[in-house]
Amino acid sequence: MVDQVKIMVRAGNGGSGAVSFRREKFIPKGGPDGGDGGKGGNVYLVTDPNVNTLQDFAHNKKFEAGDGEKGHGKKMSGLKGEDIIIKVPVGTLVKLTRLELETDEEKEVRVRGMKLGVLGKLFSQKKIEGETWQHLDLSEPGMELLIAHGGKGGRGNVHFKGSSMTTPMIAEDGQYGEAFEADLELKLLADVGLVGLPNAGKSTLLSVLSNARPKVADYEFTTLEPNLGVLKIGDKHLVIADIPGLIEGASEGKGLGIKFLKHIERTKVLIHLVPANSGTAEEIYDKYKVIRKELKSFSAGLEDKREIVVLSKIDLVDSDEIKKIVSFLKKKKISVLPISAATGAGIKELVSQLVS
Repeated sequence: MVDQVKIMVRAGNGGSGAVSFRREKFIPKGGPDGGDGGKGGNVYLVTDPNVNTLQDFAHNKKFEAGDGEKGHGKKMSGLKGEDIIIKVPVGTLVKLTRLELETDEEKEVRVRGMKLGVLGKLFSQKKIEGETWQHLDLSEPGMELLIAHGGKGGRGNVHFKGSSMTTPMIAEDGQYGEAFEADLELKLLADVGLVGLPNAGKSTLLSVLSNARPKVADYEFTTLEPNLGVLKIGDKHLVIADIPGLIEGASEGKGLGIKFLKHIERTKVLIHLVPANSGTAEEIYDKYKVIRKELKSFSAGLEDKREIVVLSKIDLVDSDEIKKIVSFLKKKKISVLPISAATGAGIKELVSQLVS
């Protein structure tokens, strides 16, 4: 899953104002009539619930809005540049770093209504002023944020006529639009996160609790990217995220886990799965501690989230052994809920805990 990209966005430049003079039959010396340039297009970020990853940005990394059109004679303004809308998943974090643009202090331009070779001048506007960088958290569906402003169109020479300048040979150049380097990072928005060692039964549980159909197999690292599902209970809807299996050292970059630990930062509840068929009670406790250590090492408050500890795959272990495991964990002050996604045992109790 592509969950981190760097792109470049540029708003449109404003169109330059026109240096033009009215020239019509019987009016050989008409006054200035240069129109204004059109405004440059803006760049917007919009959160779209139908977009789940940043995959679309893997190959398309440059986004530019349209430039404003130059002004015309007869006081006609140029057309506005076209805006651009960039759709991103809900839960996208954005860091914008302003790109510096070179500007010309003055340009020469042909004068409409004058003989060929007569040149006027365009003088530049000030740059758009704003923060050097800013952080945005696009955490709600349907958010629309203007992240890069298009440049203002330049004023035509009609604006510069006065008693001391009856034949203005100047106009204003279009303003440069804002340009940014944008770092996009996706952190899934889920109410519940499923965590545990590889092959703990997270994907199977997700398929039982929700409408999701993740890949399920009896080997480690079946899940290579987070899966989302929705648990519907009456009028309540809980989004559940199945995070790829963690291993010891995940918070330091080992295995698949570190890439996806950030996706459970926003969850309210963690379901910690420990498979009943993964060893003795002591070994199961040690495996539980491995995940707890990784959550704490990653920081971001993961170890402080509400945790429901689930003893999964109880259909594969003798009932007496289940009692031993539950009793041992209880002595360690760990309350555990035995379940079987295969038979449905304990699922109703788990759902009840989730909605309580």
